[in-house]
Amino acid sequence: MDDREELSAAARDRDQDFCVGSAETAEEAEVLAASIERAVQNETGHGVDDLTVEVSPQGILLRGRCDSYYCKQLAQHVVMGMRAGDRLLNHIEVS
Repeated sequence: MDDREELSAAARDRDQDFCVGSAETAEEAEVLAASIERAVQNETGHGVDDLTVEVSPQGILLRGRCDSYYCKQLAQHVVMGMRAGDRLLNHIEVS
């Protein structure tokens, strides 16, 4: 199952009222994704390589690579602080 299917399956398992706060349009989702990406890179000291952030009605998906589990967790906490209550999938790989 790929990441998008996983997000969709997870959303189906939740209440039908689930939605991502203010990301109602594709443009708003892109702006939010860029904002999250900047915040994660700033807080981790640019410690996440190839970082991508996807925002959809099902939640937020982080992808990339970093050198430590601390960096991965820090990235996750940055997003949680910005978007408390949204579903978050952290697919950052630690190498």
